[in-house]
Amino acid sequence: MVLITGIILALAGAAYFWGRPMIEKRATMTDISTAESFMLELDRQITETSRSGGTKAVNIPRIPGASVKVNGSGNEILFRFISSQPMLGAGEEKASVPVETYDLDPVGPYGGSPRIIILESEPIDNSQFLMTLRLRYRPLETSGDSPKGYRIEIVDGGMNNMGAPSRVAVSYLGTATVPGQCCGIPPSGDGERLDTRINVTIS
Repeated sequence: MVLITGIILALAGAAYFWGRPMIEKRATMTDISTAESFMLELDRQITETSRSGGTKAVNIPRIPGASVKVNGSGNEILFRFISSQPMLGAGEEKASVPVETYDLDPVGPYGGSPRIIILESEPIDNSQFLMTLRLRYRPLETSGDSPKGYRIEIVDGGMNNMGAPSRVAVSYLGTATVPGQCCGIPPSGDGERLDTRINVTIS
């Protein structure tokens, strides 16, 4: 009985040792899929608010180590969480992949998608990885004799909750015309850009 018990314990330990990475990988894949769905839904609500006005909210998924931050200087929203697996095939190096994004140009044609979503993986201490999803809005420009630019501008509305955040609220702040910001990279100064301002509050 002692021998049989020892064999069973040894087999169980071996199974756990070899199966743990697969379990962790599957859990990380689930977290990434959940995070991507959250960012895609957030983009949908921001785009709809920029067109129709009003206020909308999206619940933040419960992922270990998750945080949401507005980067006004980059006109983007960041969603970060911790993973035990790199997942992007870069090993110990930093890597990034686009998420349902097929045009990474910093300025797009009018009628194209205004947003760019990038998933990044970066190694940190204790054999863990920092996963970052970036939702960035780029300007779109028309062509012709009188070009004009359009952009969704992300405004940092701060945090309304001192505890763990549970949702992101987006609201319409109006529009502003910015002269000399269209067209070309860098802007040539010959045209103007219409910014639709969206306030993003984490609560």
